[in-house]
Amino acid sequence: MDVQFENFPKWLDSFLQRTFFGSCLNHELQKNELNRYCITCDLDACRYCVSSGLHNEHTLLKIHRHVYKDVVPLDEMETHMDCTKIQPYKCNKKWVIALNPLPHCGSGAQIEGDVSCDVCKRRLNDPDQYRYCCIACKVEAFSRKRKEMEGSSLECTIVERPKRRRKGVPQRAHFY
Repeated sequence: MDVQFENFPKWLDSFLQRTFFGSCLNHELQKNELNRYCITCDLDACRYCVSSGLHNEHTLLKIHRHVYKDVVPLDEMETHMDCTKIQPYKCNKKWVIALNPLPHCGSGAQIEGDVSCDVCKRRLNDPDQYRYCCIACKVEAFSRKRKEMEGSSLECTIVERPKRRRKGVPQRAHFY
């Protein structure tokens, strides 16, 4: 079985663990919320940090809020990773994808079956086209698959097929 694993960017784990939209400690000005992420420096930043020139020629992502959760524009994120199978949402006329799972719809109960995210079981709008509700769920799913494959490959190397053995000790024919 040939399974290909996606190589996610090294900075992605750190990015997904960050909390955005707090106040910047370096700039005590209005609208100093941390809504940008500098991939080069692995730092969250405010608009003043970016305009100060410290992040010139660095790769930046703009973070937005959607349904009280952090999201990133789909077109920006697609340059760094494969975003297929992650359900996008429309936010201010832009397609965005969530960093972490969005809140449950309705009663808040998790649902089972084909209409939910493979990892967190949140409802998906189009389960035929998408399998994950956010970036974190896709990363988690691929890391689980990788662990399963590594575990099964270890078993395969330990349990080898025995070589065919002879029925008895070989003996030479007598010479007369």
